[in-house]
Amino acid sequence: MDTSTEKTQGTVGQDGPDPGQEPGQSEWRKRPSSADTWPTVVLLPALLLLRFFGEQGWAYWTGAVIGVLGMAGAAVEGTAAVRHLLNGRRPWVAVWVLLVLVSASLVLVLRLADHW
Repeated sequence: MDTSTEKTQGTVGQDGPDPGQEPGQSEWRKRPSSADTWPTVVLLPALLLLRFFGEQGWAYWTGAVIGVLGMAGAAVEGTAAVRHLLNGRRPWVAVWVLLVLVSASLVLVLRLADHW
């Protein structure tokens, strides 16, 4: 069965279909998981560049550019985690995601401000 027919028919998942949507357009609610911390994969190289090569100009600017991309991803996943927290879906996982993303972003900003 190809993916286009699977998408239109919809299957019943763990949470079940959303009753507010039409039958052919069912979209499952995303459950928060620790995989929502993916922006830390982008923030970590920026932090390492600033930590070990921060005195050099190229490392500072490269770390800043990579860090901005990571912080943009952190903003997207952070708002999703807040939405999950407000809806009451796995609140401890959402709090963990927020804690990891906010702390990594804060460390990046402090490192950039320290070397400025």
